[in-house]
Amino acid sequence: MQENDDKPDIEEAFKEDTLMVFPTDTVYGLGGNARDDSVVSRIYRVKQRSKDKPLTLHLFSRGDVREFVTEISEKQQNLIEQLLPGSYTVILPANSNAPEVSVSREKKVGIRVPDSDSFRSLEENVDFPLVGTSVNKSGEPPMTDFDRIVDEFGGLVDLFIESEEEMSGESSTVLDLTFDPPKVLRGDFSPEDLDD
Repeated sequence: MQENDDKPDIEEAFKEDTLMVFPTDTVYGLGGNARDDSVVSRIYRVKQRSKDKPLTLHLFSRGDVREFVTEISEKQQNLIEQLLPGSYTVILPANSNAPEVSVSREKKVGIRVPDSDSFRSLEENVDFPLVGTSVNKSGEPPMTDFDRIVDEFGGLVDLFIESEEEMSGESSTVLDLTFDPPKVLRGDFSPEDLDD
């Protein structure tokens, strides 16, 4: 099912067991309710992803980060305020609120707060923790062409939401903020990218 403009239909389509393709500021995400085992299983199956790889928690505001992590240092908080919302995935120590599927063996959680109005528009319909991963088969580049995504995953995904904004087309930069300085796990990053 493809839903772009018809808001009432989108509201009806958002259920706790919905597997969706959703927009971000970087690439399209494949995800759904972190607390629904059937949705989580479908994410891994469609993605062809190993279940020992956690899914990223997608939040609508950086103010929500504290709900899912242990105590944040002042330095980590400063980094969060500079990086989010934005094209970064930040790794922080998980607390017991973090969905199990988003927590690594090291008890860390990856969090995204996309800088995207199209993504933020989902908030009124999503009343569950949203986890996701990029739309592609594991080992292949993320897919950015919406029509191609619908063609390839049409029989596997319940809801497709097209971005109303241009996305960067590049995966988020992943920074582990439990290290000082932050450890770059994916992408390019330099402390000079930040404000003093």
